[in-house]
Amino acid sequence: MANILLVEDDELVRDMLTQMLQRASHQVLTATNGEEAIEVLKKAHPDIMITDIIMPKMSGITLISEVKNRHPTMEIIAISGGGRLDPTGYLDLSESLGATASFEKPVDKAALLMAIDLLLHGTKEKVTGA
Repeated sequence: MANILLVEDDELVRDMLTQMLQRASHQVLTATNGEEAIEVLKKAHPDIMITDIIMPKMSGITLISEVKNRHPTMEIIAISGGGRLDPTGYLDLSESLGATASFEKPVDKAALLMAIDLLLHGTKEKVTGA
């Protein structure tokens, strides 16, 4: 079981992922953008952060960079539908900034749960759903 911070601005996606993670026995904190996530991280210390890339107020790219500066050992999983662009570029950038894994939306739920399990058990090799 992991303590997970889920950062996603789309309410339907956030709710679906929260339910899936909770059914897999994970504890889930949520934030709707990067600014909220920074506030949550001032009070909580999750094992893993899952973040969307394209969000209002603070993008996932900026969030990943800030979180890695403040919490260098935190595992981060990036997810993106890419908006008007191909999500691959955003996901590659997120990994270069410190995300351990990345997935294109719609996220393969089984692959995401497997990535979380691998990260919890110390597997540092690249995990990707792209």
